[in-house]
Amino acid sequence: MKFKIKTEDLKNIVSTVSRIVDPRPASPSLQGLYFKTSENIIEIIGSDLDIVIKAKAQAEVEIEGEALINARVLTDIVRKLPRGEVVFSDIGSELRVEQNKLNFTLRKLDEKTYPEALLETNYENEKSLEINPNELFDSLKKVGIAASPEGGRPILTGVYFNNEDEKTELAATDSYRLATHELTNFPIKDAGILSFRSLNETAKIFEQTDGPISINSTERELHFYNEKFSASIRKLEGSFPQYGNLFPKETLFSIEVNKSEILETLDRATVVAEGFIPVKIEIADSETLKITTVNKDIGGGNEEVSIKTLGVNLDDLSGFEMSFNPNYFMQGIEVLDGDTVYIRFSGNEKPVVIQGEVEDYKYLLMPVRTNQWKTKNQKKLM
Repeated sequence: MKFKIKTEDLKNIVSTVSRIVDPRPASPSLQGLYFKTSENIIEIIGSDLDIVIKAKAQAEVEIEGEALINARVLTDIVRKLPRGEVVFSDIGSELRVEQNKLNFTLRKLDEKTYPEALLETNYENEKSLEINPNELFDSLKKVGIAASPEGGRPILTGVYFNNEDEKTELAATDSYRLATHELTNFPIKDAGILSFRSLNETAKIFEQTDGPISINSTERELHFYNEKFSASIRKLEGSFPQYGNLFPKETLFSIEVNKSEILETLDRATVVAEGFIPVKIEIADSETLKITTVNKDIGGGNEEVSIKTLGVNLDDLSGFEMSFNPNYFMQGIEVLDGDTVYIRFSGNEKPVVIQGEVEDYKYLLMPVRTNQWKTKNQKKLM
């Protein structure tokens, strides 16, 4: 294998693929980036087994071939190459990198040990459908905040593509909160449950490109691709929790509040409520929400926010207060479109529903027990 490529093109595809490579994988071959060259195209492949990313770039290919190179070492070298062109040559057990006065050799990994299934492209066929990805990626940003981080229950690290009632609704939960968003035009009906981390990496890839992308669902994976990039995400096994009945059927009252004002107030409160110390919200009167935080090691304080109370007589709210994880509370508000936030209350021990001006997005958040200021006392939805 021997090819010449512009360093800026090489940096783009190497950085795109390498960030999903696990530095400590179960198989040593998965530490590598897989190179394939053909007809003046170089393709680089990387995977952590949950997602496979492939990226292509134009190159002057003198000798076609394949090679597997340690992702971390290659990424570090490529990132530091000056502008211009660089030549890669296969010299047996090593890959030579040459540019002007620069001459490196990189020890190759055994490309024959790389999982063959990761190299397949049989999803590029007539079953593929073309979509404009902007709505999907925007929806993922909204619901992904509620997905559980890696570890724990694997199914809760995913986003569920729910296709009941002739519509597609995305849902994610970490058992303390739940986010749902309805898509208006998503053609795949068997996407299943996909890792949010993998979906987020996919969004980062295609957000740097223009135009529509192709999408195809196979038995075990959901595939996204265009002429330059592809991402194949493994579907998670298992059943997503039944969540429809978690939303309160009755609302005691709601408040309307300016998005920027409440976010700025909560942000100041988190200075004192470091870590996982909750913030307390209290209906002071029909036009005032009081936000209080107490940290026995640092101090405390409170701040008032202007609100409009909807659907209840103020006399019914005497002493109404709740406490929440401030980061969870803020995250549910930050992703809302528009300038107005609506918060629906069904009781001071029941979850609240946070929505914006458009009702296709809902964020359900459980409170923290108000008598004890510890994260472990936050209630679970399921």
